[in-house]
Amino acid sequence: MLWTTRDYVHVDRVACPWLIRRFIDPRAQFVFLPREEIMEFVEKTGAIPFDTGTGIELDHFEENGIKNCTFDAIIKKYDLVDDTALTELQKIVRAADTSGGLEREPLAWVLEVIASGMPLLCASDHEALEKEFPMYDGFYAFMQRKIVLKKFGDEIKALKSRGERREFIIKKIHELPSKMKK
Repeated sequence: MLWTTRDYVHVDRVACPWLIRRFIDPRAQFVFLPREEIMEFVEKTGAIPFDTGTGIELDHFEENGIKNCTFDAIIKKYDLVDDTALTELQKIVRAADTSGGLEREPLAWVLEVIASGMPLLCASDHEALEKEFPMYDGFYAFMQRKIVLKKFGDEIKALKSRGERREFIIKKIHELPSKMKK
């Protein structure tokens, strides 16, 4: 599928392509355009617009007094709510991308730092995605690890070596429910 959003990526416009590629469409292609060109491009190509700031379906929205970002809209539309690690990452993306969130969620600063710095090292939005996607992969794996540590903490402590603990955690991560496209 072809997807389109505003150019000059930041938190949500990196997190959403990562989410789309990893959980919805591994072959997704992204086109970054100035806001005023997006709808014409959508009409000509049938691309799916997201995070345009124009009130489309896959954009920021408010629900129950909570400001949500496009990452939230995509998770909701594509029913990705059963993955606890993704839900935890979702909270951090929302905090990093909505006003006042950085004060509420300390880990959101990591995404803000990466989103602010990486594009300065890149020649294009596509290059920024390429370099930032592994950061989101790591964040997602970190959230999965937290779940495993909470659930199997005593068993992990009983293992003798760091290698054994690591292998146990990896095995249990692979057993977690996830809709990630492998």
